[in-house]
Amino acid sequence: MSDVACTPNLSEGNVRQQRPDLKRRLIAVALSTVLPGAGQLYLRRYTKAAFLFIGLIAISVGFWPFRLPRTYPGLLFLLWVLVPLSWFAILNALMARDSPSSAKVSRWWILAGIPLSYMGVNLVFTPLLFASGFHPVKNTSTSMEPTIFAGDKLVVDEHYFHRQPVRRRELVLLRRTLPGSATSSGREETLLLIKRVAGIAGDTVEGKDQQILLNGKQVDDPYVQHKFAAGVNPDLDTFGPVTVPAGKYFVMGDNRDVSLDSRTASFGFVDASAIVGKPLYGYRITGHPLWWPLN
Repeated sequence: MSDVACTPNLSEGNVRQQRPDLKRRLIAVALSTVLPGAGQLYLRRYTKAAFLFIGLIAISVGFWPFRLPRTYPGLLFLLWVLVPLSWFAILNALMARDSPSSAKVSRWWILAGIPLSYMGVNLVFTPLLFASGFHPVKNTSTSMEPTIFAGDKLVVDEHYFHRQPVRRRELVLLRRTLPGSATSSGREETLLLIKRVAGIAGDTVEGKDQQILLNGKQVDDPYVQHKFAAGVNPDLDTFGPVTVPAGKYFVMGDNRDVSLDSRTASFGFVDASAIVGKPLYGYRITGHPLWWPLN
């Protein structure tokens, strides 16, 4: 009788031991979602925590100083290395057991590791991407067609011009407050625009019947698109000559007949401080091509 009476007490003791063990694992899962290896460190599994931290450091080096996201294959490589690292960290924290008597994890918790891993990758990947100077943007304008179409997704390097000067014919992402763009609150709206540099400080730029003259010489622009015949937009087709002041740039869109740019007095020259970065490439999640460089 005494053996039978003791059995319920042992079972209740196991349940009490299993509950805090499961709670600790769920806390570890939350930590590993935010930072791979943090959950293992919390569980005092130092070897696995060190392995995950070393992997995370290696991925961080890929962002900086190697700057692999400057190409789309490099960006995908870092992403797909981070995915299994995050997945392993979360599942390992879920399945960690202090003893054979510890509670087994339900299969539903294991399935929950999929969205948690997706969340964890975003929590790590996005800050690393931004911290290394790369920024995804979506073009909403038609002013750069046919080089860049409305709806195209691009990656911009915000540190590009920290290392080298802005050159003629280079694409730039710039921050601009356009005239007449006031919101309902009365504040003018600041937009991110993509333009091409046509002139740098000291250059003289002139337009004659849709032909651009740079320092008196005609410029051959194979990427330029004209939708209308010369003379339809006289203010855009013929302008200047104007000389670019120090610290300023003369910019234009490739879709010349619809682009609001430095040819008009309302837009004017672009200050060097307004240039945010350089668009590197366009990309798609599906379709062909998956990515293409921008010149």
